[in-house]
Amino acid sequence: MSKAKERLRRLIWLCPPLMTALAVWIFMLLGFTVWAAVLMALLLVCPAIILYGMIKMSRHRVGFSPETLHTQGMPLDILAPVYDRYCPLIGLGRAFRQATLRYAELKPGESVLDVGCGTGVLTRLAALAVGQTGYAIGIDPAAKMIGVAKKNALKEGSRAEFRLAVIEDLPFEDNRFDCVLSSAMLHHLPPEVKIKGLSEVHRVLKPGGRLVLVDVDRPTVFLWWVLLWPLLFWSFTEDQVKGRLGELMQCAGFSRAEKAGSWGGFLGFWKAFK
Repeated sequence: MSKAKERLRRLIWLCPPLMTALAVWIFMLLGFTVWAAVLMALLLVCPAIILYGMIKMSRHRVGFSPETLHTQGMPLDILAPVYDRYCPLIGLGRAFRQATLRYAELKPGESVLDVGCGTGVLTRLAALAVGQTGYAIGIDPAAKMIGVAKKNALKEGSRAEFRLAVIEDLPFEDNRFDCVLSSAMLHHLPPEVKIKGLSEVHRVLKPGGRLVLVDVDRPTVFLWWVLLWPLLFWSFTEDQVKGRLGELMQCAGFSRAEKAGSWGGFLGFWKAFK
């Protein structure tokens, strides 16, 4: 490695702590307490680092398990070991999952599909909601995520099932599920795959079935515009930040799509019906 490349590599590694320190200083100037400034800085810097990592992975498949399925989206293999600890730190813990299930209004005996299930936290909660007579399965293209999900389901004695699959080619028959859940996954897909994936969700839903989707949406708090404006210039998130989630679902064939709530000022809860 040349000296110039070595210096550049060291500079890249210094960027996260320097960005965090700068963000803390700016938030303190704006009147935040030290701890509030640290929290806001982490909310700003950590997603930026993860976004950079996801882009690198999508280009070079760094950190992928050999079993991870090919997709134009962004599997999060590399986050599997820390995902269950990371999500609560950014406000996506158990309360967030329970809120998603309240909008889903699951009933005993229903069949549920969780697309992009990650480590399966929401899928296992859905399995509890539909009970012994119901059925819950989570799919994800990331082999390491599915591995963690299966391990945790076995440990908890959960009836939830998990398998490797991609949303744009769901391995299920037509009219199979009463409800499909999609939690913080859609922004991992490029625009054309969003439509294809949502069309597949529409196909596997029973007539009258529902999709409950929570994802990046048009911010309702000004501070999030300050932090998230770069997402307007990334094709994966542009439509969502501009508030077009409902249009995407209608383009995929859903007869009705409505915003049901929000979380944290930048995530929207949506319900769509077949």
